[in-house]
Amino acid sequence: MKFRTIYIYLAFAAVIISTATGCKKWLDIPADVDYFSEKVDYTTKTFSPVLGRTTVITNIFNYDNSSLPLTFQLLNVRKADGTPADNLTKMQPVWVWSTAYDGKETSLQQILDKRKKEDHPLWELRKSGDLILWQSATNALVPAYQGSTNPGGYLFDVKVSNSGGEKTIKDLLLNPLREMPYEPTNMDVISSLPKDSILPSELSGMIGQNTRKALSNDNKDVYIYFKRTGNGNSLTFKFLDKNKNPMNVDAFRDTKWAELIHGFNMQKTGDYVRYDVAYPIPLVKLPTKYTNGDGSRAMVEFSYSRIGFNGIRETGKLKFNFSIFREGDWEIDFHFRNDTPRFQDEY
Repeated sequence: MKFRTIYIYLAFAAVIISTATGCKKWLDIPADVDYFSEKVDYTTKTFSPVLGRTTVITNIFNYDNSSLPLTFQLLNVRKADGTPADNLTKMQPVWVWSTAYDGKETSLQQILDKRKKEDHPLWELRKSGDLILWQSATNALVPAYQGSTNPGGYLFDVKVSNSGGEKTIKDLLLNPLREMPYEPTNMDVISSLPKDSILPSELSGMIGQNTRKALSNDNKDVYIYFKRTGNGNSLTFKFLDKNKNPMNVDAFRDTKWAELIHGFNMQKTGDYVRYDVAYPIPLVKLPTKYTNGDGSRAMVEFSYSRIGFNGIRETGKLKFNFSIFREGDWEIDFHFRNDTPRFQDEY
C-alpha cells in the first residue's frame, strides 16, 4: 500500500514537471513573423522613361514568395557623381484622375471636373514597388541620348522590408530619354531639334489638281508640320497647297468635323478648323471613337468625294494617327507639296 501511494505521488509529480516544461517551451516560441526572402529584387535595374509624359513602370519586382505586403522606401537619390538629386524627390503638382475618363464627355469642363492637381514627387516609388515618372518632370531632369548609355543619369536605392526582414537594393538607374512632345516625331534625339516635317500614316485616293494621279506616301506628296504657338489649350488643323498657301478646309466636305477630335467649341473658318482640347492627346490609353484601335493615339480622318471621269464617284481620304503630350496651343499643318488635290467634279 505504501509503494502504491509513493508511485501515485511520483507519477503526479512527473505530470507537473512535464507540464511545467511544456509551458516553458510554449512561452519560448516567438510570435508569428512574415517570411522574407533574401532573393527579393527588381527584375529591371535600368529605367528609361521618356520625359514629358506620365509613365508608370509595373511588373518589375520579384517577391520570391515573401509575405505581403512589403514596404518599399526610396533612398539615396543621387546623380552619378554622388551628389544629391533633390529635384527627383521634390513635390510638384500633377494631374490625377479622380473619376475615370471614358471619351463620352460633352464639354471641356466635364473633362476638367474628372481630374485634379495633386502634389507628387517627380520620380515616385509606389507602395507596390512600381515606379512612376510624372509628366511635369520635363524640365527638371537631364535626358540621356536615346540609343546610347548615358554615364550620367540618376542612381537610387530601394529598401524593402516586412516583419521578417529587410533588404536594400542599391544602384538602380534612372536614365530618362529626351522629351518628344508629339508622335510620330521627326525629332533628332541627339540635338533635340526638329527636322522639316513628317509623313502621314495613311493617305489614299486623293486625285491631283494637275496630273489627276493618286497622291502617295512613297512620293512624299504630303508633309505634316507640328507647331506649338502658345500656352493655351487648343488644337488647330490647316491645309496648305504646294506653294504653302492656305486651302479652304471646306473642300474636305465629307469630313465629320464634330467628331474629328475629342475637342469642343469648334471654330471653322476658310483657312483652319480649331478646337478647345485637354492635354495630353489622347488623355488616356483607351479605345474611343476618337482614337486608333488600341487607344494609344488620336485618329483624324479628312475626306471628300467628287464625280470623276466616266461619271464614277471618287473618294479621297487622309488619315493620321498622332499623340501630343505637352500642353499648349498646337497647330498641325498638312502640306500638299507636289500637287494640290482636285476637288471639282469632271463633266
